[in-house]
Parts: sequence; structure tokens; C-alpha cells
Amino acid sequence: MKLLDSLRIVWRNLWRMKLRTILTSIGVMIGTAAIVAMISLSLGLKESAVKSLENFGNLTEMEVAPMYWDEKTQKPIPPDKVKKLNEDAVLELKQIPGVQAVMPTRQLHSDAKLKIGRREGHLQVIGVDVKESSVMKKSTVEKGEYLSGQPNEIVISYEVPREMRDVEKDKREERKRRANERAGRPADMGGGFGGEGGPDMPAAFNAVGKTGTFVLSRDYEDSNGDRKFEKKEIRVRVVGQFQKEENSRFGRGPVAYVPLAMVDEMNKWLEQQDQQNNGGDTPRKRSRNDKAKPEFESIFVKVDSRENVEKVVEGAQKFGYEIYSPARELKEINKFFFVIQLILGGIAAISLLVATIGIVNTMIMSILERTKEIGIMKVIGATVYNIRWLFLIESGFIGLIGGITGLGLAYGAVEILNYVAASNPDFNLFGGRMPAGDTPTKLAVVPLWLAMFAIGFSFVIGLLAGIFPAFRASRLSPLQAIRSE
Repeated sequence: MKLLDSLRIVWRNLWRMKLRTILTSIGVMIGTAAIVAMISLSLGLKESAVKSLENFGNLTEMEVAPMYWDEKTQKPIPPDKVKKLNEDAVLELKQIPGVQAVMPTRQLHSDAKLKIGRREGHLQVIGVDVKESSVMKKSTVEKGEYLSGQPNEIVISYEVPREMRDVEKDKREERKRRANERAGRPADMGGGFGGEGGPDMPAAFNAVGKTGTFVLSRDYEDSNGDRKFEKKEIRVRVVGQFQKEENSRFGRGPVAYVPLAMVDEMNKWLEQQDQQNNGGDTPRKRSRNDKAKPEFESIFVKVDSRENVEKVVEGAQKFGYEIYSPARELKEINKFFFVIQLILGGIAAISLLVATIGIVNTMIMSILERTKEIGIMKVIGATVYNIRWLFLIESGFIGLIGGITGLGLAYGAVEILNYVAASNPDFNLFGGRMPAGDTPTKLAVVPLWLAMFAIGFSFVIGLLAGIFPAFRASRLSPLQAIRSE
């Protein structure tokens, strides 16, 4: 018997008993819709929890620190066994599968002042590896471009131009205020600064492309015990500005990012005061063999996707490093919602089990009604496998029809639920704030894999339900089947 002939016979039988086919498919439809709706709800809740977790930082960016406590032995790690944040650490972290970039940073060991024209302000200076950091920071540049590796290039944070003050204007306003106080006139409240920061903050200006100066200062005692004060100015060029980042894992507030070599030179100048205080003996006392590799204040890791975050965290811990990131909670969130999916899916599967019993009952009734037809098919040459195949396809089609209609019903229920959730802020269960212009997190989502799984699973359920009726039909005696009325 050809496949096309089998399909025609199956369609004819299903169409002949339309009402019974529809009623049997409704059971599968309800079961499929319940399973899809329950699992999509758990997936949506999981996505909402992850979105809320991202309010505390980007989950694919994490800070690495040495591990001081062994979780297995529940004992502190000996100091000589504690990992150092040096070049060896960078190479180890790059070996972990899923790591896209490793960005070591070194901070300036003092406060610095940036002067651009008449404006100046204090800021934090962070040295970065230009090549590695471009993977993590280049996409967040709002104006200009990122560091290219040229000396004396800097990229500033969003807050820098908003906190730099016009010194000359401040002095004029202060003289005017004092003159008004001496003359007994009320102070001019409208003479403050405008801009985004309010009346007490200066207006932001475009610093990108402008040349400025880093001003460093140090004080120390010379060999005679006299206090000395020195300043050093370094010419820099602002090549870019980052966008505003509320959840950044890196330096916050007014920050300037510069190449590592530039920070090392600035720190070397600042640390000369200690050498002068010690008479310059400290460097000579250190042996070449005892010279340790320079360490970084911090190391940041960029993961290529959120799915690999857990693997990277586990890999870093195996090397002896600790991870400081909201991503550490991802593992617990995944475990929790996996259990939720099993519970909700199990509850919904009960209705699908009932539908399976309904398919078995329908197919057995079909055998009783078509006993003579089965006997005739066997007499004219239909094999046992042909009979089994017909009933398996028929039961599988009942499951498939119910699965497709159930998936459509689930899609409709999910859309209604998401519409109600979007129009009611009380449905924001995890308290996450949506960034401006961002798409609100859906309360339930139906991914493609879930839709395909639902259709395939309903078809398989139909096939399994038809196994017993198919074997029963294939075992009928042709002579007894023909004689039956």
C-alpha cells in the first residue's frame, strides 16, 4: 500500500466521523494549550527576573578578584596560594571557553584634575588595555571614538563635562555675591549654573576633540625635612565620551580612561616622593630575582553570551578566582525556574494524559465499527504492517490536529496575558525599572522551540495512544472480520 493511499484512507475515516474526531482533538488541544501556557509563563517570569538582575549590572561583564576562601574545605586559602591579579591571571582567564575579552585596569594612585579651556574638574583616572577594553567599552561610546592606542589619548565618562566648572565664572559670581552682601542687597538667586545638573551644577559642554591638561600634584619632605610641593601637567586630547551608564561595573562618576602605559608613568612620578623620603635606597635593596610582576587593581571579563556566563564563572573559580557580578545569581535563578517549569508542566500534563486515554477509546471504537472493512482490506492483500500503519497515522493525526489548535489557543492566551500585564504596572513582579525606550518585559513568552516541541509532542502522544488499537486491529482474523455485522 502506497503512502498516498494510506493518507487518503486516513483522511476519509477522520472526515466520516467528524464530530468524534473534533471532540477527541479538543482533549489534546486543551492539554497542549495548558502545557504551552504554563511553560511560557515560567519562561516569561524567568526573563523578568533576569532583566531585574541586570539593573545591578551587565550580566556578561564581571569583575575578577582573588579567592581567599575555599568552599570545598571551608578553610581560608594560604596567602602564598592566593592568586595575583597580574599578566599570568589575564592569560589564565583568556583560556576559559566563552570569554570574549579580559580587561585589566590600573588606577591612578591620586586625585587628578582635568583642565579644558577655562573649565576644570577633579576626576578618577583608570588605565586600560586598549585592545581588550575596546571589546567591552567601544560600543558604549556616545561621542567621538574609542582609544586607538596613540599616546595621551583619553576617553571621558558622561559625567565629566557636566561636573567641570568654569573657574573664572565662579570667581565673578563669588565677587558679585560678596559685593551684594556688603551693600545689603539680596543675593541674585538666578546667577547660578544651568544645565542638566540643576542650578548648582555647570552646564554640560562638548569636550570631544578638545585638548586639555591633566594636573598632578605631590608633596613630600626632602632630606632637610622641608616640605616640598610639586605639580606636573600632562597634555591630553579627548577623543571620545561614553554614554550614560547607570549599571556599569566599571568606574562611576567623573572618570577618564587612558592607556595603561600612561597611568604607569603618572604613578611612577607620584611614587617618587616615597623614594625621596627613603633616600632612594628602596630600589637598590630589591634583588632582581625578587622583583614581582606588576599587579592590576582589578580585572574585568567580558562573556560572549549570557548562556555562557555560568560556565565562565565556574571556570574562573576552578582557577582560583572569585567573581563579583550579579551573574552569580543566574545559576540559582535557572535552578528555581527549572523546578517551576517541571511543576507547571506536570500539572498541565494531566489533562494531556486524559486526552491520550480519549484517543485510545476513540480508536478502539473505530476498530469495532470498521471490523468488516479491516477484514476486506486483509483479503485483498493488505499486510499486518499496513493495518498498523493506518491506525497509527490516524491516531497521530488526531494528536497533530489537537496540538496545532492547542498551540493557537495558547498563543491567544499568552497575548491576552501580556496585554493585561503591559497595561497594569502591578504585574511587574520583580520591581525592575525599564530603561527609557526599552521594550517592556513580557509576562509570558512562547519561543520557537516550545511551539515546535508542542506540535511534535502532541503528534507523538497520538502515535503512542494508537499503538494498542493498531496492534489489536492487525490481529483480527480476516474471515471473522468479514462475517461480522
